[in-house]
Amino acid sequence: MVYAEAPRGSIADGMKDIRAGLRRSPVWWGLTMQAIKSQYRRTYLGPWWITVQQVIFVAGLSLLFGLLLNQDLKTFIPYVAIGFIAFTWMTGMLAGGATCVVDNGAAIKTAPGPLSLYPLRNFAGNTIQFAHDAVVIIIVLVIFQVPLTWTVFLVPLALAVISVNGIAIGLWLGPVVARYRDVGQIVTAITRVLFFFTPIFWGTTDVPNKQLAWLAGWNPLAYFLQLLREPLLGQTPTTAVVLGSIGFTLANCAVALVHFSRTRDRLAYWL
Repeated sequence: MVYAEAPRGSIADGMKDIRAGLRRSPVWWGLTMQAIKSQYRRTYLGPWWITVQQVIFVAGLSLLFGLLLNQDLKTFIPYVAIGFIAFTWMTGMLAGGATCVVDNGAAIKTAPGPLSLYPLRNFAGNTIQFAHDAVVIIIVLVIFQVPLTWTVFLVPLALAVISVNGIAIGLWLGPVVARYRDVGQIVTAITRVLFFFTPIFWGTTDVPNKQLAWLAGWNPLAYFLQLLREPLLGQTPTTAVVLGSIGFTLANCAVALVHFSRTRDRLAYWL
């Protein structure tokens, strides 16, 4: 039996697809909003239920580890709240990026249009939920009187860096999982482990175990998280955090552009 596949695409075609997807932002934002409304139909709080769950989990996590690590709760709770909500946003885009092609297989095979729409929809869905959860961050910062400094102007830059990486991960990981379905299970397992190797409730300078801090240095989420959290807490991101974020972003975008461009014409054969 002979299987036919489309030839590998070019970088130029991949960039054209991505530009076309970005131009159709009203489409993927609108479809995402409609899907969220449909998911939470006949509920009073809608997607705010996830935010309520975040509040309960952050409160429990802060109290538990605050007491275990002998931390000042006034500074520890904002630290954990920002860390956990940002981590949830990033891992949501990671997990969704892994399945964004497989989950939309029927549409990819039947509906014409740029294939970058599906990673962009994944980004939109997770970002809308993050916008809800960000209200919790604002409330925590106000309650615990965290002073705002000039570093708050770095927050939009951090959000942009995380957003770019969230889109890029879907562009290359989605096709990988479509071709090799076992990779999706591996991503799920790694995402669960990352919770413990990302400085959500601990800092790399606070833990006595240097091996744990060293492992965090190989975790891209650790750099992105600190790039966002430190300016919100009135601190300037360290040189290591800035350089690590730039390095991982450039590598992620390069892999996304090359792999998406080479595989986009083959996706329909893998679904």
